[in-house]
Amino acid sequence: MILVVPIVVMLLMIAIQAALVYHSSAVASAAAARGASTAAGAEFAGMAAAVSGVYAASDTVAELGSELASTPAVGMADGMVTFTVAVKVPRVAPFFPSVITRTVVEPLERTTTESQR
Repeated sequence: MILVVPIVVMLLMIAIQAALVYHSSAVASAAAARGASTAAGAEFAGMAAAVSGVYAASDTVAELGSELASTPAVGMADGMVTFTVAVKVPRVAPFFPSVITRTVVEPLERTTTESQR
């Protein structure tokens, strides 16, 4: 029993930490996707669209019960939006990442009039 209990406890902690890493990864992916789609929503909105994307990503992370490691980064160039979100991972066991980062790239939405179709 003296040898088995610590091994079982260690395996349990590793399993819990792996689940936390997986959850944080899913949260970061969802927040990056939502922020990128919000920021890509307007072709000429520029900074206002980027700020609304940051707010959307921050809200998503908070709603899903995680914490941002830093402010989401937004880049707009060549008709594409690059959105990066970093989420903190709660620590239960060592040797796992403490921050999960996900990046989503989406094209800017273009509005066209009926005559341009």
